Order: sequence, then C-alpha cells, then structure tokens
Amino acid sequence: MKEQLKNARILIVDDTLQNIQVLGTVLREQEYQLNVAQNGKQALETVQKVKPDLILLDVMMPEMDGFETCQHLKADPETADIPIVFLTAKVETDDIIKGFELGAIDYVTKPFNATELLQRVETHLELSLLQRDLENQVEEKTAQLLQAQKLESMGQLAAGIAHEVNTPMQFINNNTDFLQQVFEEIGELMTKSLKVCAQAKDGKVDDELLEEMDEALEEADIDYLTGEAGKAIEKIQDGVTRVVDIVKGMRELAHPGGREKSQADLNQTIQNATSVCRNEWKYVAGLELELDAELPAVECFPNEISQCVINLVVNAAHAIGDATGEGAEGQGTVTVGTRADGDWMEICVADTGTGIPEEAQPHIFEFLYTTKEVGKGTGQGLALVHRVVIDNHGGQVSFVTEQGQGTTFTIRLPLKAQGEAGQQE
Repeated sequence: MKEQLKNARILIVDDTLQNIQVLGTVLREQEYQLNVAQNGKQALETVQKVKPDLILLDVMMPEMDGFETCQHLKADPETADIPIVFLTAKVETDDIIKGFELGAIDYVTKPFNATELLQRVETHLELSLLQRDLENQVEEKTAQLLQAQKLESMGQLAAGIAHEVNTPMQFINNNTDFLQQVFEEIGELMTKSLKVCAQAKDGKVDDELLEEMDEALEEADIDYLTGEAGKAIEKIQDGVTRVVDIVKGMRELAHPGGREKSQADLNQTIQNATSVCRNEWKYVAGLELELDAELPAVECFPNEISQCVINLVVNAAHAIGDATGEGAEGQGTVTVGTRADGDWMEICVADTGTGIPEEAQPHIFEFLYTTKEVGKGTGQGLALVHRVVIDNHGGQVSFVTEQGQGTTFTIRLPLKAQGEAGQQE
C-alpha cells in the first residue's frame, strides 16, 4: 500500500510561509508531490488545475478562511470527494464540530508533530485509495450486472419476441402466396392477350380463343385482383416494418455500449424498447406514446436507457395484470411520455395497475428487493434503473403511486453533459 502512496499529490493551504516550509520538509521526505496555496481563493484555483489526493487546509486565513474554502470545495461535484484535513491552533469543540459538518475528515493541531502528521496523512491517503478502488470495483460489477440483467431480460423476452416476429412474418408469407397466385392468373391472361393480339395483326381472331379469354377474365375478376393486390403489398410492407422495428430494438438492447456517451434520439429509443417488450404488455394493456416531437437529442448511454424503459414498461404491465387478473385483455393502459423541462428531459412511464404498497415504497430501488411472487421477479430491475439514471447519467428517478389506481415513474436526464453545462454558466 505504501508504494502506491508514493507520488500522491497533496495541496498545502496556509497563509504562513513558515508553516508551509515545515510541512513541505516533512512531506517531501515521503516522496509526496506538493502544491501550495496561501489563501482560500488561490486554493480553489489550484484545485481546478491539479486535482490533489489530499488537502491540508489552514482554518485561520484572511478574506476566505478554511471553513469557507472547505464549503466551496464540497459544493463542487468535481472536488467534493477530495479528503480535507484542517490545520489549526484552535482546539475549541465548536470549531472542530463545524469542520466535520462541512465535510473535513480530520484535524491536525499546530505546532505540528512530524510523526503524528505523517501518520494521519498516510492513513487518509490509504483510505482515499481504498475508497477509489472500491468505487471502481462497484462500477465494474454494476456494468457486469447491467449486462447480465440485459441478457436475462432478453432471455425472458425471447419467447415473446419470437411470437412478435412470427406474426408479421406469417402476414408476409400469406400475402406473398396471394400475390404469387395473382401474378399466375394475370400471367395466364397476358399469355392469352398476346395470342389475341398476334391473331388480330393477321386480321383473324379465333372465336374459341376469344371465348377462353372472356372466361379467364371472368374467373380472374381483375377488379378484385388489382384491389386486393394493393392491400397485400401494404400488409407486406407493414409486416417488414414491424420486423425491422423489433430487430432495431433488439440490436439497441443487446449492444454492449461504450465508455463514452453519445447523442441519442430518446423518442426512437423508447419506440424500439416498447416494440421489443410488446408481448409483455399487449395482453393486459394498451400502450399510449406521448412523445415530444421537439425533444432535442440527449447525451446518454442509449442501450442503458432502453433497458430502463423496458424494465419500467414490463413492471407496469405486471402491475396491470395483477389489477385486472389474467385474461382481461386490454383493460389497462401503459403510457410512456417524454418532454423537455429546461436543461432536463423527462421520461414518464405510467400504469393503471395496483399501485405500490406503502410498506414497500421506501425499498423499491433496493437491490434484490421485490414485491413479486417467487419466480416472477429478481429485484434487480428498479435497482438498476436507479443506478443507471443517477450514477451513470447524473439524473433523477422518482415515482408517485396511489393504491388501486396506478403508478408513474419519472426519469429525469440532463440534456447536456454536466461538464459542458458547467462551462457555459
């Protein structure tokens, strides 16, 4: 662990040059990399340029004291996680409590004891390193869990997706067979017509051939064939579009995604997602899409948002199924909507289901918590929605529910990346 702490960067903030020199001498012996600031404003500027692993911050400084400097650092998401150790000659309990309330992790009193100082610095650097390692592990495991949950969802949806593909494919096959029959009948007519034309050029048309032609026209019913052929082509086009939509949705859901966010049309993402899970809701509810046509592109991980929408829509369908009972087709409604709200966009998924029991409401985003019967839910869906939206996108997720009336989940995502938004302000 000590080898890993070598070259750790420490920012010393003190308005007294002598204190800086003493601290610098002690810390350089341990091969720490040092930056120095002599007031709070300078410290804030330095932190933006070089993010330190630890800050040693003097409490008593002119203009902006250590408490105010700490408050600014903890208010900024970019610097809030940097551990701060206060340096002070004051040992009043109220001051110590105030420092901890502002987010400091420790105090070192003046005059400095070199051994104590080094021990505290080493301890807090180790804790910070362990915390970062733990966060990285959590992020890695969460990504693995998300992928596993996606695969689980795809497995659960597979039978329904197969049915959803088979139905339009059957339309395509049936109408293709009909068109083949139409073309065969029209082909026979064309053959006879060519014979009539050939005989007409010679100035004599065989009466028997004309009679055959009349019979063929009557049997074929040209008006019917041409009218129904157009309808068959439309049905084939509809079937192909349906299959393409399902494939697009599956491709977006199955795509592993990258480490970088991309600009996405979330209206299209929602259409793809609801198409993929159609077999889950179509027997218990109608689906209403209230999508804002003016919604701008959103910087996000599209496949993760797609998974969130699927989780929420499937949960909504299950809630409606519980409310209406099995076999009560079309008695509920799932509504999925989008809208822009200032620098944010919202995705709302509402159902007319059972509502969430009051005792379950504080726990629904907890990992492995489920209100469903054994075998019907793993307790991962809403937990992953919560983590994807909040941790991976800096967004918000909430719900309102009424027993016996239904539930609405709302996902809020920033329209711009937080860093970009911050630069423009």
